[in-house]
Amino acid sequence: MSVTPPNVTVLGCSGSYAKPGGACTGFLVQSQQASVWLDAGPGTLGNLQKHVGLEEVSAIVLTHEHADHWLELPVVYNAVRHYIKCDPIPVYGTRGTLELAQQMCPAMEESFLWNIITDGSQESIGDQQWKWSQTDHYVETMASRVDVGDSSFLFTADTGPEWDISQLGETVSLAISESTFLSHREREGILHLSARQAGEFGQRVNADHLVLSHLAPGESEDDHALQASQVFDGPITVATAGDQYIF
Repeated sequence: MSVTPPNVTVLGCSGSYAKPGGACTGFLVQSQQASVWLDAGPGTLGNLQKHVGLEEVSAIVLTHEHADHWLELPVVYNAVRHYIKCDPIPVYGTRGTLELAQQMCPAMEESFLWNIITDGSQESIGDQQWKWSQTDHYVETMASRVDVGDSSFLFTADTGPEWDISQLGETVSLAISESTFLSHREREGILHLSARQAGEFGQRVNADHLVLSHLAPGESEDDHALQASQVFDGPITVATAGDQYIF
């Protein structure tokens, strides 16, 4: 594998359910020595295979147990067990996600080697240094930071505004933040971020580039980018499946 510099490919970016022709949350994080699948939302497996085969996946990271972030995993379980027949893939995920996966993947060890992650967990996957921080969400949810040499990438996963993003560092090359709704809904107390709050998060970690993801189908991409730009003074992109970002 020759991937220089490290980059992130969007496999899916719809929040809660996929928009027409889209897929739920998933990313491929690639570097010289590793290809890591971050969140396996429904629809992301097909897009993953445009870039790597399952036998080339170094690990799978699952941020939490909500279906739009992990429910492709039982499909991968069958693919590895019955068709690909590669070595079991290391999986890093929360205990709650593991308990749900065990119900659908009874011979888990034939396809996956599960590692439970909690607040503050760290792991080296090839040349990628991963660190996790628990967010402000309805279930145990882990935001991720990845460092490869001097390059860094941060994914908020799902979170309300009370999580302190600076727990994963005060500077980052690339930040991908959920941006589920617009600011007029902030008063509802939903444990997700508005576009404005996503912009604040990007500013707080001095991101060189902020990418907005997890928009609910039907949301205006232009409005999300505009509201984030009012509080974040760097470049902003709204994620689209197939996009690739260098970090």
